[in-house]
Amino acid sequence: MRKFALTIAVAALASAACDPAPVPPPAPAALAPPATDVAGLVRTARTGIGRGPSAGFTTTAVLGPDTKELTGSLRIDGGATSLSLVLDGSETRVIGKRTFTRAPQEAVPGKPWVGTDPDNADPVAQALGAGVPVVVKLPDLGRALTEIERTGRIVSAGQTKLADVPVNHYRLELDPAKAPELFPELAPRPGAAKLPAELWLDAGSRPVRFAVDFAGGPTPVKGTTDYRDWGKPVDIPVPPADQVVDEAELLKKMGR
Repeated sequence: MRKFALTIAVAALASAACDPAPVPPPAPAALAPPATDVAGLVRTARTGIGRGPSAGFTTTAVLGPDTKELTGSLRIDGGATSLSLVLDGSETRVIGKRTFTRAPQEAVPGKPWVGTDPDNADPVAQALGAGVPVVVKLPDLGRALTEIERTGRIVSAGQTKLADVPVNHYRLELDPAKAPELFPELAPRPGAAKLPAELWLDAGSRPVRFAVDFAGGPTPVKGTTDYRDWGKPVDIPVPPADQVVDEAELLKKMGR
């Protein structure tokens, strides 16, 4: 019996020694030529995202004299983006039109999350829900592609490398006057100048970087977001209802 077992072990070792080395994953496909119009660019990016519609990101936001870094993850369902990010020690989740923020200290004991909902009938709640800070919107690719599609034009397009990754690089110009409802942060200055933006797509047509400059807003904001790990699953759940306090109700209780 021992001889039989030894024979099997030797055969297994011999077989392993003859097995070919693991085959590395195929290299990314070569870059396709850049799109020549905005419709083609947006269609290409959405197709690439659709193959694995979730990713991690890091955003560097320049707000006047200050620079902030956000890290998080996103998931895109159709044109809607769900985001989870950390900013100044607080976690924020944007799910559909609703926003939830978990502050370092609880505003209400037992309710660590503060929520806003623009679909609430309360005018205060609607205003709070519509007032998501632009810095939180910067990583939102669903929003960005809609802005590009409806208000943008391609200034130039070419091929280069970004951190040794071959990419198609697009320089863009966004015109808020074409769809002011997409740019509520510019509402105090409806005649604001056109906004410069840039988009980099890899060989799989997935965004690896997006940059936009809201120089025409009341508070100038410039954001650059790097995306990674496309297709890696992410979980962005709605916080339990019994752990959320509505921001409008909270402000009313505080007498504001």
